[in-house]
Amino acid sequence: MRRQTNPQPGGQLDLFRPFPKTPQWAHLPQEVRQQTVRLLAQLLRQHRRGLLAAVHEPEVRDE
Repeated sequence: MRRQTNPQPGGQLDLFRPFPKTPQWAHLPQEVRQQTVRLLAQLLRQHRRGLLAAVHEPEVRDE
């Protein structure tokens, strides 16, 4: 049986490299912040509609 060798002896996986820095809200351009707020508001409205629809739907039973 042949033994496989590491192509880069002594090399180690890059498991713990630092994460990329998250952009700060205040440093984002005004248009990006406005669009982000619009999209978040839309997401929250859609979520609320989904919750309200689930409350008003009759419960389905398998009996």
